[in-house]
Amino acid sequence: MASRDRTCCGVIEDAQLEARKRRASRPQPWIVRKFAIGLFFAVVGYVSYVYIGRICERIFARDGGVTASIAVGVVFLVIYSVLLLLTLWSYAKVVLTSPGVARDFTNRTERPTYDRDGHPSHMTSDLRGAPYDQESTVHTYTSDHHQHTQGSRTQSSFTLQRDLRTSLSSGPSESALPRMVGTAIPQHPNAGHHRGSSQATNHSMPSHHITNTNAIRSPEEARVRDVLVNPEAPYVPDSIALPPIHAGSTRSRRREPNGVGSGQSRNVNGISRRPPATPILLPENRYCSRCKIVKPYRAHHCRACGTCVLRYDHHCPWIGQCVGALNQKFFINFLFWGSVSCWWTFGSLLGIYRKYLPGGASALEIPIAIALVGLFGFFFIGLLTTQIHLALNNQTTVESMYAKAMREREQVVLAREFQWWQFGAKQRTRRRWDQEWGRIGKEGNIWWLGSYRANWEAVMGKNVWWWLLPVGRCPDDGVNYPVNPRFDSQGRWRRREEWSEELR
Repeated sequence: MASRDRTCCGVIEDAQLEARKRRASRPQPWIVRKFAIGLFFAVVGYVSYVYIGRICERIFARDGGVTASIAVGVVFLVIYSVLLLLTLWSYAKVVLTSPGVARDFTNRTERPTYDRDGHPSHMTSDLRGAPYDQESTVHTYTSDHHQHTQGSRTQSSFTLQRDLRTSLSSGPSESALPRMVGTAIPQHPNAGHHRGSSQATNHSMPSHHITNTNAIRSPEEARVRDVLVNPEAPYVPDSIALPPIHAGSTRSRRREPNGVGSGQSRNVNGISRRPPATPILLPENRYCSRCKIVKPYRAHHCRACGTCVLRYDHHCPWIGQCVGALNQKFFINFLFWGSVSCWWTFGSLLGIYRKYLPGGASALEIPIAIALVGLFGFFFIGLLTTQIHLALNNQTTVESMYAKAMREREQVVLAREFQWWQFGAKQRTRRRWDQEWGRIGKEGNIWWLGSYRANWEAVMGKNVWWWLLPVGRCPDDGVNYPVNPRFDSQGRWRRREEWSEELR
């Protein structure tokens, strides 16, 4: 950057950007990660002091006009003590048990190399796949495109850039612009000067050799071969299915005089589900550039801890570490007993305060304790519900986000193809997709084991006592996991017709 361009604001912004990069590349300090543990013990200590020292002690001493009997005080004290013991036991287990550090189970290595032709889809930046609006346009070329590629690729790229600038300056609609698979169209006149714009056009053909077609269709309608795409965009294999070109087909949302959108003129029954095509099980898609390892299945890098964690679920500040393969069972035990303890304490404190301690209404210790346990109770029950749902589906929080993103993308497609009031048509389309592919969260879950019971036992174990008590260990080794047979060996979802007979 020239000296005349280095303003004070620019220097400050560059310094802030560099500081953010440094913070993102190193883990949080130990005291920051463990601070919430001390806060948790402080809350537990305060509530225990109020419950035992201020409530039960007054009941036993018959002090201050307490009307509760000693038997009531003994019952409350015993139940609270048992629940508190189970909660602290579970908490100690989840805090002291490592979630499983991936580098302890694998060796450091260089980034794996791969053959671009052997692995057609390698979108490592987004394991959820490309957006539907990028997947929905595929370009076919005329029969003489091979001749233009020999010795004239540079001239072709300049031709496309010139046509693109001419189109942008005249303000055409988006459908008039040539598009590559997985390459976004600039949305403003200056988009062509973005640093990534040259990458999107260097390997493109001239605009007069490109034909736009709608690609979200059934696989039986047509096929395309010899497609030249950007090397950084997803490769389109020979078996990709495309529809025939219908006159008047458009992606515009213009309204016709009869009130039906132009999308209704298309064969909406041909809309097909487009699952992500990324081979997520390949080593090159599981490499962590920070830890310099090929991550085991389901492992992810935690920025707060600065390491890759086996079957990474999320980083929980309340336990000072991540929830992973080796401590997720204890985390669920802790959430269960924490929920029971909080709601028992909340109900008993509220009942004693209202019924048996009329003279203690002026004391603030009891209302504060009631508010704290009520707040933590909602927190515990929300996390417990989420963790049980994930365990029953054999998913982690990260994996469930991928499934949620796919559902949201399909909602966008249905909203584009149908009117807002056509609920029945949307439901029928979803059912047809499920018949063709299976359900997203079930058959479309790469780690689905076939039943809720099998998924639950894969996390909590087969012993029923292990489900309730913080004992035992992780049922698996945290590294090897069986893959859903509805997926291929590289981790891509297959259609129902490609499944074995017993799975259909």
